[in-house]
Amino acid sequence: SFLNLLRGKNWEQKTRSPTSFATHQRKGHTLHANTQEARQFTLNILSDYQDYAENILCLGVIVGQKSAGEKFAGALETYTVECLLPDGQCLQLATSHYFGDNFCRLMEVKFQNKDNKTEHPFSTSWGTSTRVIGLILPFEIAPVQIAFILIGESPELINYYQEIYGLLSRHYRCQLYNKNKQVNANVLQADQEGCPFKMIIGKHELEHQEITLIRRDNVERKITIKLEENELEKKYITAAEKYWKEMSEISQENKKEFEKAKIVNSFRQGQRAGKIFGIISREAQELQKNLYQKSVEFRDKQIFSAASLAELEKKIKDGSKGLFLVPFCNNLDCELKIKEKLPSYSIRCIAGEKKVDTSHKCLFCQSTAQNRVYLGRSY
Repeated sequence: SFLNLLRGKNWEQKTRSPTSFATHQRKGHTLHANTQEARQFTLNILSDYQDYAENILCLGVIVGQKSAGEKFAGALETYTVECLLPDGQCLQLATSHYFGDNFCRLMEVKFQNKDNKTEHPFSTSWGTSTRVIGLILPFEIAPVQIAFILIGESPELINYYQEIYGLLSRHYRCQLYNKNKQVNANVLQADQEGCPFKMIIGKHELEHQEITLIRRDNVERKITIKLEENELEKKYITAAEKYWKEMSEISQENKKEFEKAKIVNSFRQGQRAGKIFGIISREAQELQKNLYQKSVEFRDKQIFSAASLAELEKKIKDGSKGLFLVPFCNNLDCELKIKEKLPSYSIRCIAGEKKVDTSHKCLFCQSTAQNRVYLGRSY
């Protein structure tokens, strides 16, 4: 699937081997032997985009089919993933299009089917853009996942930082923010770049063998990671040191002493790494959940229903910003007149999960409504 492509997994195993596919993360085109396969692939890509938006980018989105007036030129069906922004505007995050065999006929693209007959294949196209990325970045996609902030420059502090950095940099994208002499300026830079985690290391952390972790979505909460060995860990280390001391007395004293120090140090590093990784894993999951929940709550609060054009116009005049769920007839001529009545507004997508009955009338022409649609502004 598209999401597996983003995660570096095998594309062909997940997509039933279409005749062409894109290795680029932002867009792609496929050709298929029949309309059923092409249509299903279009919906599979839409599902992957929705999964990516919700579970990786932590965004509450609306997903559905574009109306006739908003679908991609030449497409038979266009599906969209849309996000509501804080100013009430809609942002189209991703689209997935089914073209039938229109473009292949136009471009004279043909293939030989399993019956050795020449046919025009059925095509799809799909894409997203870097516009989907904001500056409170989810942990999985952040270029810098952990920003190190040092308070002080003593050799002991630098050594302590380098030890922690060495443990984490093999598993996470880490960076030291120290370009500015003022600590607050380094913190601000990390925040402006959307780093989800900041690790603060200063004199207090060094003395107490701790790290202070701060999550980007809750800067008031400071998480203390204690690295000092507990009683059980001290017993293990003492036992290991005693064992290697006895071994060194038997033979090759210098070599055994070196190996003892190496193994005891490795044990200490493993214990510290385990403590840090456990907390980072837990907090990363909480960050993802929190960002997604905030986005969903905002989206749901900014969706307004309107049963008549007068009610819709009043809500807009009163300052309601967001999406408006309204009944619609699915007639292209009616859709083209929407901009005359409501400049700047368009149908973002059909709300497939919101059913209508025969009593619902189209908001714009008063004929029988076929669907409910999300109406909104966009950039």
